[in-house]
Amino acid sequence: MLSGREGQYAIQHQLQTRPGVRTYTGKDLQTQTPVIIKEYYSFWWTISDIQQIELQLEQLEAIDFHSGGVQDFRLLVPQESIASSKDHRCYLVLKSPQYRPRSLRSYLETQDYLPPKVVHHFLSQVLQSLWFLHSLPLYLEDSDEVQKGIAHGNLNLDSILIAIDPAIQNTQISQFQVYLQDLQLWEAAIWHTTQPQSQPAFKIKKQKDLQDLGKIAAQLLLGELDLPEAWNPLNDPRWQDIPHDPLKQFIQQLIGSESSTFSGAKAARSWLLSIPVDVEASPTPFEADPLTERNSVPELEEDIEESDAPPTYFKVAFAIVFSALILNIGVLWMRGEPFKAPTFNQVGTTR
Repeated sequence: MLSGREGQYAIQHQLQTRPGVRTYTGKDLQTQTPVIIKEYYSFWWTISDIQQIELQLEQLEAIDFHSGGVQDFRLLVPQESIASSKDHRCYLVLKSPQYRPRSLRSYLETQDYLPPKVVHHFLSQVLQSLWFLHSLPLYLEDSDEVQKGIAHGNLNLDSILIAIDPAIQNTQISQFQVYLQDLQLWEAAIWHTTQPQSQPAFKIKKQKDLQDLGKIAAQLLLGELDLPEAWNPLNDPRWQDIPHDPLKQFIQQLIGSESSTFSGAKAARSWLLSIPVDVEASPTPFEADPLTERNSVPELEEDIEESDAPPTYFKVAFAIVFSALILNIGVLWMRGEPFKAPTFNQVGTTR
C-alpha cells in the first residue's frame, strides 16, 4: 500500500515493465476508483537525489490543466507523486482509463501489423490529444504567468496506451481508446535529464511531436517494433506494398525531411479527416507535390470556421464591380459631366 498526501493506494496487477520503470493497476482506497501507479527506481539514487526529485515533482503538481469543458482528451497526467528515500523509489499516481490499458508496444507484439483503417483511427485520437496539449493555457499556482501549451516530447510505443472494451472481440473495427502518458516534463524531473541552456522553440517541439507520431504510425502499418533512426519510408520496399496511398502520403508529410509539413496538430487532424478511411472510398486528396503541401494545408482559426468565410468567386466578382464603379466615376468627373443614375427598360410588360 502507498500513502501520499492525497490518499492511500493499493497496488494490484503489473501492466508493464521496462528498465527503471514498472507500471501497475491500482485502486484509490478513499474513492474506490481505479488508478495507474508507475514505480520508478534506481540503485544509484542517493537521499539527496530523491529529495530533488520530490521537489521537482511537487512543482509540476502545481500546473493546473484547464480544459474549458468536459471533453476527455485522453492525457494521463499524474494526480499525485510519492517519493521514498528509504527504498530509493518514487511513484506517480494517474487516473485510470475505463478499461485496463496496455502499452502500444505490447499490443503490437501480438499483431503482425495494423491495417490502415485502424491506423487512421489511432492517428485521429492522438492528433486530437496533441492539439489540446499544444494549445492548452497552463496556469501556474501563485503566479500570473500563462504558458501557451506544452509539447509531449516523449512519444513512443511505450508512452502510448490503448484501452479496449473487453466485450469487443474484434479490435480491427477501431473501437479502442488511445491515451498519452510519460510527458517529458515528468520524465526529465525523475531522471534528472540535463536541460540545455538554449531550449528549442516551442514550435520546434510541436513539430517533433508530429514527426514522432508519423514514425509510430509507420511502425503500426509495418508491424515494426523498432525503426532505424534515419528511416525513410520511400527507401523501404515494404512501405510500397501497403495499399492505402493517401494515408501513406499523410504519414510521410507528418515525418517530413527535417520537420513536419503541417503547421500544427489541429491542421494535421483536419487534413487526416479528409482522407477516406477505406482506400476505395474516394480519390486521394493528395494531388499536390508533398514538398509544397505546407502552403495548401488549411490552418483552422480558433473562433471563425472556414465555412463562415465568403466564397472566393464572390470576393473576386465584388472586387471587379467595385473597381469598375470607381473607374466610371473618375471618367465622368474628368469630363465634367454629372453622374446620372442608370435607367432600365422594362422588358415583357404591356398595358
